[in-house]
Amino acid sequence: MRTYRVIVSGQTYEVQMDNPFADSVEVVVNGERYSVTVEEPRTLASAPPVPEPVRIADPPRPVVPAAKAPEPAPRPAATAASGGEAVVAPMPGKILAVSVAVGDRVNRGDEVCTLEAMKMAMVVRATATGTVSEIRVTPGQSVGHGETLLVIG
Repeated sequence: MRTYRVIVSGQTYEVQMDNPFADSVEVVVNGERYSVTVEEPRTLASAPPVPEPVRIADPPRPVVPAAKAPEPAPRPAATAASGGEAVVAPMPGKILAVSVAVGDRVNRGDEVCTLEAMKMAMVVRATATGTVSEIRVTPGQSVGHGETLLVIG
């Protein structure tokens, strides 16, 4: 089937049909099938100012883009009540590596994991000095912006 652009009442549609010159034509418009009649071409003198090459018995409804689903809320960050400082994802991405283990001593600014975002590796650094008390991610896991990666106690 060939694809054509058709304008009906000012709305543009993509129409797929085999032979637009047949008397009765089956077309697919935005995924819906219709049976249409194609008028004979007119000479330039008898043609209306804006001819419609294809007349559709029931004009299709315009396609309305689907609403974008809301992004899930990030997991709550660790608080002083949980006994630590949360290290959170600076942007959504995938964990490539975790450089520390529970019980490791880290200083503020030490590398704790590597995050891949937009085809680039980003080093995530400790936000506090202390001992790693909890690791909430594993390599290969996708994380959202602000999601807690690990907790430093």
